[in-house]
Amino acid sequence: MIRYILILFTVFLLSIASSFAQENDEWSTAKNGEGFNSFLLRNYISPINDLEKFKDLNQGRFTKNGDLIAGKKYKLPLLYSTHLASLLGEDHQNVKQVDNSLSGAVLYLVAGHGGPDPGAVGSISGHKITEDEYAYDIVLRMGEELLSHGAKVHFIIQDPNDGIRDAAYLKPDKDERCYPSQTIPRKHTPRLKQRAAAINLLARNESKSAYQRLIILHLDSRSKGNSTDVYFYHHAVSSKGKDLALTLQQKMKDKYDEFQPNRGYEGTVGTRRLYMLQTTTPPSVFIELGNINNYNDQMRFIKAENRQALAMWLCEGIQENYLKLKMK
Repeated sequence: MIRYILILFTVFLLSIASSFAQENDEWSTAKNGEGFNSFLLRNYISPINDLEKFKDLNQGRFTKNGDLIAGKKYKLPLLYSTHLASLLGEDHQNVKQVDNSLSGAVLYLVAGHGGPDPGAVGSISGHKITEDEYAYDIVLRMGEELLSHGAKVHFIIQDPNDGIRDAAYLKPDKDERCYPSQTIPRKHTPRLKQRAAAINLLARNESKSAYQRLIILHLDSRSKGNSTDVYFYHHAVSSKGKDLALTLQQKMKDKYDEFQPNRGYEGTVGTRRLYMLQTTTPPSVFIELGNINNYNDQMRFIKAENRQALAMWLCEGIQENYLKLKMK
């Protein structure tokens, strides 16, 4: 009798493990005329490193000549691709799966400026600090958190060699690219058009019923004496963008009440006619993280633990927003 119960219990555990594995499998449908290279690159997978692994996972699913079949779904080698993992940096490539609370959610993350445009520039203790580097580091940290909860993450601005950095002073460079590997234009309007087009292209490949959200991170530039809390913008006619912005704002308030109960929080939610909010298809939130010239605000992103906290709090806000919608 005991042996019978143990067998049943083992079968039960195996069925749970199988179900969990299926939920974590990533699949993608091949398009007409698409070869291995273009298919894998579209899914953030390196043809050089992962082609054979991809073929092994999908044995029996190709044509007699070994080609992709248009309209057929193929299993991807990893929950998140080798390329995505490499963007996070050497010490963060193995993202620990915490849970599946964001399974089915698709997040597009954009760090403001980049390439030839550093964005706002400040200084502290003789060090030059630039908006694009700190926004990018926080974006990567957000992405890692979101991936750990089962979300699908698209990093629209990418740096091939930065990764998540714990230094206080992040060295400025100009080698950032826009998805999939485009040189970022010097002029402002072409730069915005480029990243909006990349986001909209990716969004068209997702299910229309999927939870898709775009997060755009910036740092503001004001006078040194002007300290600002994290604040949020959304498109005036986007109810989903507004709902996410309000959720993120409340999360920030709750966290400051928890960790700095006497500080208070005055971050606002508003609307602005910004190009990225107006021309991208996923509901979006534009976030200003603080004033790059104010000492107190600088501490919000100079310290690595503060950048991590911002990323975690924003991720928690996204989780709450997603789960609330799933419960409806």
